[in-house]
Amino acid sequence: MRLTERDRELNELTARADQARAGRGGVVVVCGESGAGKTAFVETFLERWPEDERVLWAACDPLATPRPLGPIHDLAEQLEPDIRKVVRVSNYPYEIHSAVFEELATRPSVLFIDDLHWADQATVDMLRFVLRRIRRTHSLVVLTVRDDEIAPTHPMRSLLGDVARSTSATSLALPPLSLDAITQLTKGLPVDPVRLHRITGGNAFFVVEMLDCSRDELPTTVRDAILARTVGLDVAAWDLLYLMACAPESIPDYLLTHLGVTVPALRMLDEVKLIRRNDRGLTFRHDLCRLAVASVIPPGAEAELHRRMIDAYEAASRVDPAVLTHHALAAGDSERIQRAATDAGRAATRSGAHTQAAQFYRIALDQGGELPAENEAELLELLAAEYYLTDRLDDAIKACHRAMHLRQQMGASAYVSANHHSLSVYEWYNANRKSAEQHVAQAVAVLDGQLEDEISSELGQLGHAFAMQAYLAVQTTDIKHATTLISRGRQIAEKADDASLWVRVRLIEGYLAVLGGKANGRESILSIVRSNPENFDEIYSGGYSNLTYLDVEQRRLGLAANLLDESIAMTIERDLPVCYAWQMGARGRLGMLTGNWNDALADANIVLNAPSAPLTRTWPLLVRALVALRRDGTGLDDIDEAWQLASGNGEPFRLLPTAAAIVERAWLLGVTDKRLNECRALLENAPVDGLEWTRGELTVWLRRLNGDADAHGVASRIDSCLTDHLTPQPMHFKGFRHRTTRRLHSSTPVMPDSVGAD
Repeated sequence: MRLTERDRELNELTARADQARAGRGGVVVVCGESGAGKTAFVETFLERWPEDERVLWAACDPLATPRPLGPIHDLAEQLEPDIRKVVRVSNYPYEIHSAVFEELATRPSVLFIDDLHWADQATVDMLRFVLRRIRRTHSLVVLTVRDDEIAPTHPMRSLLGDVARSTSATSLALPPLSLDAITQLTKGLPVDPVRLHRITGGNAFFVVEMLDCSRDELPTTVRDAILARTVGLDVAAWDLLYLMACAPESIPDYLLTHLGVTVPALRMLDEVKLIRRNDRGLTFRHDLCRLAVASVIPPGAEAELHRRMIDAYEAASRVDPAVLTHHALAAGDSERIQRAATDAGRAATRSGAHTQAAQFYRIALDQGGELPAENEAELLELLAAEYYLTDRLDDAIKACHRAMHLRQQMGASAYVSANHHSLSVYEWYNANRKSAEQHVAQAVAVLDGQLEDEISSELGQLGHAFAMQAYLAVQTTDIKHATTLISRGRQIAEKADDASLWVRVRLIEGYLAVLGGKANGRESILSIVRSNPENFDEIYSGGYSNLTYLDVEQRRLGLAANLLDESIAMTIERDLPVCYAWQMGARGRLGMLTGNWNDALADANIVLNAPSAPLTRTWPLLVRALVALRRDGTGLDDIDEAWQLASGNGEPFRLLPTAAAIVERAWLLGVTDKRLNECRALLENAPVDGLEWTRGELTVWLRRLNGDADAHGVASRIDSCLTDHLTPQPMHFKGFRHRTTRRLHSSTPVMPDSVGAD
């Protein structure tokens, strides 16, 4: 069957290929519904590809939980040895992403990945990484996806958004066949093209299946058309069909012998056009064939079929834990579910697919049968860490509490301390500082005084607890106390063999230097976070998050903008939603300060429209509230929610700006607010070091409200700065009381670095 009504799309894809050969690499996403002919379209294009130019072919599998980087592992044999080694053994997603890109940059190729609607987070992250750099290569990446089956939260949504914004990428939609096309296809056949078009909806696969059917009367459904081909198949052929229907991935060649597959059965299925062979092994001619066969598997037979698949994989000694998890679930084998899902979760974590890792750990816990207490505690700790990284704090806290209870019953003090430490982190992001302080104090108390003369992992855990205490002190700008605590952490780091502890200690020392106004503090932090991009985790990302936050709050606005452009992209590539939300909030605050209200509002809404950690929502709530307040006098609920979060957290970095918003609202709308006395008290109680700008902002609004406030003599200077650096614009909010007010609210204040440099 020739390709029909695809000339325009084929010409566009060919033009993209020519651009790639000329040195302007690109990405093409072929979109369409199931059966639209996406794979056939790309295969037709590849038939025209010069034989001396390399083609890399891979596909995603319809597993319940996708296997991390499945397509990349499948084509590893086609890569250069050094690249293949990185793909197979690296524990760092960035290394794998860089290796794949290097392969495409070094040797011109076309990389074809089929069925991305089944892709995992790590594969999507890798493709987003490649997309941002592909223009510098002579390679073309071609992807197919059922875009009508992608949920709003599917990882592919991010990639499709990148494609829409990139000049190096394009989407090709394959529409259904028209009546004219079907009329041409049925010319000379005893087929009513109008009826065929109505029954199939123009779906290319449906049309072809019905035209290929040799029966006199056309079936009314594709299922009937496919099953009509099975007439006359023997027991061995049906056995193979059932096995293939239970294996959503292709069955690799090495597995056929272990499954008892015979050559006659293969020949018979090939003759009726139900199967085909690709680079990964034996598969159905189309996924709809698998669905049709699966619908007629005898009741009760499916579990045994999946057990046979497991036995064959284990006999071949080549088991992918994600695939094994799929079969173990269907077979109801709890022991294998627990073992395979745990291994799959660890593999997903190494690949940076934290969403899939959480799913695998949850499967191991829920469906892995009765577990020994130690195994259950370990799985809960792994799950809590993934929930935290994917911004599911309530779930992380719940899992960690359960793990700690089990560790306490076992008398495992080091693990109890580690869980208290984790809960301190989770509760802090949950805007519950009091609970965070209690947990980290317990993390120290469990081990302090017992281990300081030992070189052990337990000693390292004690160091992390002190580092967390120091970090909490940094957030209140209590420089003296934080310095004492991090000094304890440094002493332990010098004894313990714990590289991550050293990174945390040095970063916190950098934060203290910045707060203390030391010139080398910022460069110290940057040298750390940029020193190991391959191992970019939440600790390194935290360095970016805290530095950008300090840059914005201390009005190094240009530096903050540049650093946020760098760091936000990295949080996306490494699948770190909690860090992404934090940094998007900082960028929204930056946009507010520089007068880019629309951009600031867009950034704020990205955070607020997602299930983000409470603490990361403070700035976005304030941004949205202040834009609404200054435009039309609304946004009051957002100010109230921000105040509630800031009060629960109790840290001046968040309390002072929220208080400033409350006072601004009272001044602008001419209303009273029972919280004004609390706002005034903040100036007396909040530390000064590192908070000069936020204290000054609150002071200015209090001074305008009733003229009774001044903070260290900065109010008049900042008030002047606010007025002198504005661009008047016409306003239509009748709540403004006089011309000065109109000028003030026509733009967000912009404070130059020269002011407040002391």
